[in-house]
Amino acid sequence: MNFTAHLHLSPDIAEVRVFNFSGDGFKGSAWRISATPAQRLGIDLHRFIDDFTDQHPLTKAAKARIRPFTGKYSAVALDLLGDYFLQRNWDQFKLLQDSSQHQSLKAFIASVESDISNHRILLKGRAASMAPHLLEHHWLNSYREIGGLLSAARGIAHRHPGGAPLVHFFEGHVYDCLADLEQWFSTLYPLLMGACQDFVHNHSDWEELSKA
Repeated sequence: MNFTAHLHLSPDIAEVRVFNFSGDGFKGSAWRISATPAQRLGIDLHRFIDDFTDQHPLTKAAKARIRPFTGKYSAVALDLLGDYFLQRNWDQFKLLQDSSQHQSLKAFIASVESDISNHRILLKGRAASMAPHLLEHHWLNSYREIGGLLSAARGIAHRHPGGAPLVHFFEGHVYDCLADLEQWFSTLYPLLMGACQDFVHNHSDWEELSKA
């Protein structure tokens, strides 16, 4: 899953959301020594989301469906499409926290952009380098259209030699696969939401955070 999904699957705690968003930048476990409870939960949740999604048979089947077009970038294509389907079907997926259940997509994106901006100094890795551009150009808003995914794919290909198949996929082949991929997302995402809710509530730091 990509940025919108990671933010959406977080509890309504700014620091948890931001560290879920930035989770790729934290490797190993040394970071845990100085991390706050919210930071630990955010990074652990990021890893859980990635593992659950990548290992699920539905995702493996979806990757196989598009691999002839995307090559080794099949997982990246699905990440981007996860945000696309989430945003296009926003009203079908309630946020995990009751206080945010009725938030519109526009209001949610504005809220998480504010969270990211306020915690930008703490970001690591890919999220840290992308955050200024994401905030300035409101990238999250663009993921609701295939054209926005194509722009993201072009950016990835610019940074990573060999990324041309990802661009070509979003230029055309994606439309041939869209119905199958929407079925992947609409089946998997509710399962992921439930699994994340269980993960958060069973996390060793949740009791302390939920009382704050």
